[in-house]
Amino acid sequence: MQVLFRVDASVTIGSGHLMRCLTLAKAMHAMNWLVMFCCREHPGHQIDLLESHGFSCIRLPQQPCRELSEKSTQSQSESVDDWLGATEAEDAAATVAALQQANFSPDLLVIDHYALGRMFESTLRNFCRKILVIDDLANRPHNCDFLLDQNLLPDAHLRYLSWLAPDCQQYIGPAYALLRPEFVMSSNVQPLVKERIFFKHPFQLLVFFGGSDIDNLTSMAIKAMQQLQNPQWLADIVIGSANPHLTLLQQLCEEDHRLTLHVQTPGMAGLMAKAQLMIGAGGSTHWERCAMALPALVMSLAPNQQPTSAYLAELGACVYLGAGADLTSSRLSRELAKLVGKPKQLQQMAGVASGLVAPEGGCQRLLDSLTNSLGTRHPEQ
Repeated sequence: MQVLFRVDASVTIGSGHLMRCLTLAKAMHAMNWLVMFCCREHPGHQIDLLESHGFSCIRLPQQPCRELSEKSTQSQSESVDDWLGATEAEDAAATVAALQQANFSPDLLVIDHYALGRMFESTLRNFCRKILVIDDLANRPHNCDFLLDQNLLPDAHLRYLSWLAPDCQQYIGPAYALLRPEFVMSSNVQPLVKERIFFKHPFQLLVFFGGSDIDNLTSMAIKAMQQLQNPQWLADIVIGSANPHLTLLQQLCEEDHRLTLHVQTPGMAGLMAKAQLMIGAGGSTHWERCAMALPALVMSLAPNQQPTSAYLAELGACVYLGAGADLTSSRLSRELAKLVGKPKQLQQMAGVASGLVAPEGGCQRLLDSLTNSLGTRHPEQ
């Protein structure tokens, strides 16, 4: 089976889309599927990371007049069309040309990009057998055979009715969460999760705001922790290699022995397993955190993260503090102090969170269904 992923990462977009595609790609590779990526060379593109995992990547050049700003202050709804670095028609033409040049005919095209929709999919329809779209916005029409939205919302199964053909197979909810193997129940870190004690000191914190964190919420979280009256805490600070505030964060962590900085760490599951509370963003990290039964103070980095984060808080799986851009270190410190002193509430939150995801993760469930739908690739195809 041959698969092409069309996905981007950048300082503006972040790395979440690419990382969840990498998780799915590695699961496909384990089934002997031939996987290739197609990514545009935005600042912070992460193509080298894909290649370090053994995947070939078609590189679409960034058009200079449409470079993504590393200091973008636009909201997601205002800037998402600019994330592509080209028009949708231009991107489709470039992808088709690259496929033809590589002599690659995918059985499955996987698209994970907010700026791509029916126009792109319809153009690529003639160059692949089936199309899987990974989305969570439910805001534009699609021409696809499968749609994956791993988010949890009360109306989840109704959100795409007006955007999809009736025969499109939907995979909805965290039962299909694309968890890396280290986060599933059979992983080596799960015993640490089961042994977690919430009243133990020093209190272990984990801070992670995604791969880029343009607004530098990581620094705000550090300041909030340092404002705690109880000094008995330690914190792992996790950032991506594309974080534009790396130098500042290195300095902050060097000046406070309670802080340990991790850049592009491969050991996120282990850090979550030993933590007692996480401070961070929504998005795909929600499901990794839930798999680790880890309570969290959550803030949204973009409008699409708000509904699921708020609903998880309503269920009791986290505390949602609203948009990160509106939060101050003083308020975060107050909210943090409340939770650190309530081990029973943390335990309850951990229990709710762990019950929201399938212990085995969603990758294999998704691939089993796709395999049945795709069938066997015939030599003439």
